Amino acid sequence: MSTLTIIIGLLAGTAALTGLGVALRQWQRRAEEIAGLRQRQVDLVAENARLMRMVEYDDLTSARSRRYLRELFARTRQDGSNAMIFVDLDEFKSVNDGFGHRAGDGFLRRIAQALRNECREQETLFRHGGDEFCIYLQGVPLDAAAERARTFVQVVRDTSVDVSGVTVRRTASAGVARIDPKQDMMGALYYADEALYAAKQAGGNCVRVTEGETLRSMIARRTGPRAEDLAEALRREEITYYVQPIYDTRAGRAVGVEALIRWVRSDGDVVLPAKFIDMMTRSQHRNLSPPDSALVEVAQSFCPVNDQLYCAFNISAQMLERPVEDNMAFASALTRGLNPSQVVLELVESAAIRNPARAREVLQQFRAHGIRIALDDFGTGFSNLERLQDFEVDIVKIDRRFLRGLGMGQGDRGILRALHALSRDMGFALIAEGVETEQELQVLQEIGIHTAQGYLLGRPETVDYWQARINQPLAPGLCLRKTA
Repeated sequence: MSTLTIIIGLLAGTAALTGLGVALRQWQRRAEEIAGLRQRQVDLVAENARLMRMVEYDDLTSARSRRYLRELFARTRQDGSNAMIFVDLDEFKSVNDGFGHRAGDGFLRRIAQALRNECREQETLFRHGGDEFCIYLQGVPLDAAAERARTFVQVVRDTSVDVSGVTVRRTASAGVARIDPKQDMMGALYYADEALYAAKQAGGNCVRVTEGETLRSMIARRTGPRAEDLAEALRREEITYYVQPIYDTRAGRAVGVEALIRWVRSDGDVVLPAKFIDMMTRSQHRNLSPPDSALVEVAQSFCPVNDQLYCAFNISAQMLERPVEDNMAFASALTRGLNPSQVVLELVESAAIRNPARAREVLQQFRAHGIRIALDDFGTGFSNLERLQDFEVDIVKIDRRFLRGLGMGQGDRGILRALHALSRDMGFALIAEGVETEQELQVLQEIGIHTAQGYLLGRPETVDYWQARINQPLAPGLCLRKTA
C-alpha cells in the first residue's frame, strides 16, 4: 500500500470522525431542547393549575371564589329549588383593630375551615369579600335553608382562635333568600344581602329571611330614592328638620321639642323619613347625612329664648362611629350658650346594638358634657331592662304600640304601670310617644305618666311654625283633670 493511499485513508477516517462528532453534538442539542420543552410544559401545567386555583379558590381562606360560584350558578338549573345564605361576622373589625391584621386573617381562615367542614354535598361555601361568606344550596327549600343558616351561625359562635394567650371568638349574622326561577346570581346575592341587613339591624347574632316584613322593606328601598337623589337633595339643602312639641300635661305647657328629619322637595312635597332614612343610615352611604349645623340651628331656635325647653335629637349609627373629637366638637356647638341639660340625645336602639361597647363610650362622653340621654322606642325590638342600666339613660320614651287601644278595653296598662314604677325607682323620666286620642291620654294620666307627644297634642311642623306657638298653653281639655 502506497503512502498516498494510507494518507487518503487517514484523512477519510478523520472526516468520518468529525462528521460523527458534529452529529453527536446536534443530537445532544436536540435532546436538550426536547428536555427543555418538556420542562416548560411541566412548568406551564403547574402554573396553569396554580392560576386555576387562584380563579376557583379564595387565596386567603381557600373557600371557593366568586368566579367559581358564577360558573356553578350558570350551569345549575334555577327552578326555585335553590337558596343562598349570606354570612357576615359581627364586630370583626375589632379583631383587626385589637389584635392586628395577621390575627384577623388567621381567624378568617379558621372560620372558613369550620364553615367548609359543616357544608354538605349540595352546599358550596365561597368568600364574598372581607369577613363575608356565602353558601349556595342546591335543592334545598327555604325553610330548610333557614335552619342551615342557624347552624352556620352556631358554627361561627363555636369557633375560636388563640392570639397571644387570648381566646378570640365572634358571633355572626346571616341572611337567607330563595333563588327565584331564572334569577341571576347578582339578584340572588342582593336578596340574601337584604336579609343579612335585616339581621344586622336586629342586633346581629341571628338569622333573617327575605320574606314578609324584610321583603316589604327591601321593596320600599328599591322603589325609594337612590343614593344619588339623596346626595343631590342634601346639596340643595332640601333635607331639613321639623319639630314636634313634647308636653307636660299636668302643667299644660310644652317642655321640649323633638327634631324630626324631613325631605322637603323643591315642589313643596314633604317626604317622610320612612322613604329615605334607611338609605341614609346604611353603612355604605355614610356621607349621606345632613350637617351638624342643621341640628345646631334647631337648638338655637328654641332653647336660648326659653330655658324651660329642651331639644331632642336622634343619635344615628354614623354618630356612634365618628371620632371622639368630632362628637365633642358637635356637643360644644349644640350646647353653646345653653344649659347642656337642654339638649337631649335620643338613642336609636338599632344603632346602639350594632356595637354596644362603642355606644356606651360615646354616650358617656356626651353625658360628661352635661347632655341628657333618652332611650327611644322602648318596648320594641330588643329593648330590655339591661339596656337601661348599660346606657344610664335620663329619659325613656314609650313606644306607641303600648298606647294603641288604651281607654277602649285594649292596650298594655300593666306594662305601663310597671314602667311608671320602674321610672320612680331608677330615677328616669317617662315620655309617651304617639298619643293620638283623648282616651289614651286620660289613661296615661291616671297611671301617672304625664309627659307625652303625639298628633293629639301637636303634629310635626316647621321650626318657624312651632316657634310662634310653643309658648301657648295646652288646650284645657287635654290637661290633667283635677280631682275635688
